[in-house]
Amino acid sequence: MSYDVSYIGIYPISKPYHGGQRRVRALVDALVESGMRVDYLPIFSSVSYPEYDRGESEFAFGRELHTALLSDGRKQDLHAHSIFNLDPSYRRILLARIRRCSPKVIIFEHPWHAALLSDLKEDGLEGAKIVYSSQNVESQLMASRADRREAEKLERELVAAADLVVACTQRDADVYAGWGAKRICVFGNGHIRRKASESLLRSWRHELKYRKVAVFTGSAHPPNAEGFLEMFLPAPGCIPPDARLVVVGGVCDLIMSSPLYSSNRSIFAETTLLIGRQEEDALNALFELAEVVVLPVTSGGGSNLKTAEALLSLKPIVGTSKSFSGFEEYKDLPGISIADDPVTFKRETRDILLYGKKVERRFDDVRNLTWENVLRNYPASIRSLAF
Repeated sequence: MSYDVSYIGIYPISKPYHGGQRRVRALVDALVESGMRVDYLPIFSSVSYPEYDRGESEFAFGRELHTALLSDGRKQDLHAHSIFNLDPSYRRILLARIRRCSPKVIIFEHPWHAALLSDLKEDGLEGAKIVYSSQNVESQLMASRADRREAEKLERELVAAADLVVACTQRDADVYAGWGAKRICVFGNGHIRRKASESLLRSWRHELKYRKVAVFTGSAHPPNAEGFLEMFLPAPGCIPPDARLVVVGGVCDLIMSSPLYSSNRSIFAETTLLIGRQEEDALNALFELAEVVVLPVTSGGGSNLKTAEALLSLKPIVGTSKSFSGFEEYKDLPGISIADDPVTFKRETRDILLYGKKVERRFDDVRNLTWENVLRNYPASIRSLAF
């Protein structure tokens, strides 16, 4: 069967948890719903992503290759292409599957598999249009100078080869333009509207012992934990006794592994619930029950999908200027407090939990943040390349 698009990904999206997975799922769904045939090809570690469906399983590698990939100080993202040297069958089988699909367009999500560009040409796929789909300028997020150089090399390769670059923010697009991108379009982050059933709300009210709730969601992305610890320590005592700060997602693992958490464990126990990854139903309930959504983002690049999620919740928000990167036009809406120092951030959070805050933000104010509206023109951008 021929496909219109072969989409090379770095994680499964059948059951998305973190923001990157949610964004890619929305991009793929938008193409499929527009009538395009899309073959999504995630190359990923089943150790890091144990939940995937049968269609995503062909290029999931197990613990042995996962360990080998991370040996000698290598990183799972930056050195993802090493999997093709560790097990050459991956490259052969992947290219055979793309060749069978005979796609008009090949999309690379993230820069980590740029090494496949030369293989595609050698395998007779040089006629396919190339799209580089970026969620961040990844090299700007690397800790060391050497890693930044290596990541930028991969990014520049894809930008140079791409017939279209899909950027997440205008700031990222400006970087790619400086690198000589032929054509760029910007599609920011969005989210779904959450709605919980009454029975689910009753269950979570009981689970939370009828306390007031401040919600923070985040993946196991280091800036999420860094921002949380920076804004809520040394004393998250801004949370009143009849309330809890509920932290959801992979960020909980990073927080609990931090020495700062260990040295403040008793305070966290009295103020904070770290509940890890949760199903969509649980998130629906938590956002509906929340008195306030907090966005303690102090570093990182791109735009934060959780900001779209918070805006669409129509709940009060306490965020940083950084958390509204890519969402600047929404900062002045009702119910939004921007605080870039920890004292003010905690005071704003505490005051909402103590006294409440009437929010006059309406869905019409933020309707453009639903995925349907964010990605309305995305399929046409892909279709214009080769259809």
